[in-house]
Amino acid sequence: MGKWEDYEDEDLDQFEKYQKVRRKKSRQKVTDLNDPFELEESDWGSVKETGTFAARVVEVHKRYAFISPEPNIGEIMTRDVQLATIARKYLTTNRNERNFIVVGDRVLCRAANEKERDSTSELPQAVILNLAPRKSSIARLDPADNDRQHVLASNMNQLIFVASYLNPPIKWGLIDRYLVLAELQELPVTIVMNKEDLLPDADEDFRKECHEKVEYFRTLGYTVLSVSANVKSPKKDPQLTKLGELLSGKISLLSGHSGVGKSSLLNLYKPEIIQDIEPDANIFYKGRHTTSYASLIKLGTGGYMIDTPGIRSFCFDEKSTIDLTYSFRDFRPFLGKCKFRECRHVDEPECPVLEAVQNGQIPEWRYRSFLAIFSGASGREGRIRDISL
Repeated sequence: MGKWEDYEDEDLDQFEKYQKVRRKKSRQKVTDLNDPFELEESDWGSVKETGTFAARVVEVHKRYAFISPEPNIGEIMTRDVQLATIARKYLTTNRNERNFIVVGDRVLCRAANEKERDSTSELPQAVILNLAPRKSSIARLDPADNDRQHVLASNMNQLIFVASYLNPPIKWGLIDRYLVLAELQELPVTIVMNKEDLLPDADEDFRKECHEKVEYFRTLGYTVLSVSANVKSPKKDPQLTKLGELLSGKISLLSGHSGVGKSSLLNLYKPEIIQDIEPDANIFYKGRHTTSYASLIKLGTGGYMIDTPGIRSFCFDEKSTIDLTYSFRDFRPFLGKCKFRECRHVDEPECPVLEAVQNGQIPEWRYRSFLAIFSGASGREGRIRDISL
């Protein structure tokens, strides 16, 4: 954990610079320094293989992945999907993540030879030789092994988090967790509140709560759009039009709880592949599908979307009190002023953060989200464990 004496004589600007350097270093970790699978793109020319080409991972499955050639960054040829496997020499190496590659990864490949090809598929086939370091990522704990991360997607330019007012009801704590993730990854984030058309029939107190919290997020500088994804065209709704403008020219990650309307929203922007809600047993023979896997999809209106399955919680690379409190924008004015240099902002005396909660400068619901994340709770309400040093 960083110590207050590292910057106790500096102003808040210096503190912010310190945090940026800290977060940058945390993203530059290497799982195994002796493992050459992760390789800077500037060093790809040193790979002693013929016929290599750059590609983007567009979907990952248990034994294989789908890739699309990407000769230049941002020019993903998604119509030229190929079936790819990891070079065999890497398959026995130790790793801290569930998969070698994830959707959004930029990789170096070569065409598969006859011995490496799978005769059951008619798709072009390739072997993945190297992975470029990731610039950003979203991950959850591996359900099969809590000591490993299950990275869902990487290298997105922004996060698009979708929530619904009702059916299913909004989970404010989950929004806070995504905002923390965006802050730690230094990514722009847009909150899309879907199913606005259901609000008129909701309880008045609930409508008031939704309005107040949405406006609070906006006062913190976040973009919040309130929409109904069941319209025929986004051009008829200024909020949906604005979202389309935000998506254009970027790789965006679309996520949110199951059932909030992510697929309906995505389909408004003319995706290359329409979402299929039923698994397809013939996927290996036919090509891609987007049922329960993260998938990179080209939008007809411009840009690319990484559509992820609904997730309830995810994990963070850094969860020290310093990083976490800085990720709450409304906490920042009170940082660096605590009596104790390593204050957890939980029960310490003379803590400006706690005082701000008590006098209403920081809403209690935001502080509860902080406690849940700091204590390592899953994100579900009422599951905050005891906090200890």
